Amino acid sequence: MQFRKVFKAGNSYAVSIPSDWVREMNLEDQPVELIRNEKGEIIVKPLREASRDITPNFVQAVDRFVAEYADVLRRLADR
Repeated sequence: MQFRKVFKAGNSYAVSIPSDWVREMNLEDQPVELIRNEKGEIIVKPLREASRDITPNFVQAVDRFVAEYADVLRRLADR
């Protein structure tokens, strides 16, 4: 676990990512997706090239579905 401080960067705020994580995940100069969920958490996800048939709206809908029904999906997987 790493701890970071939020700092002002121009008109926005920023949080640094440990350089070894950036190297390990090949994130240097790569786009990331920021997600704010219902629990008040901020999730940073690397954007990977997706199929042309999969739109960002579809990905967001699936992410919302999985987040909302995570407990049910886990119970089904454990059967």
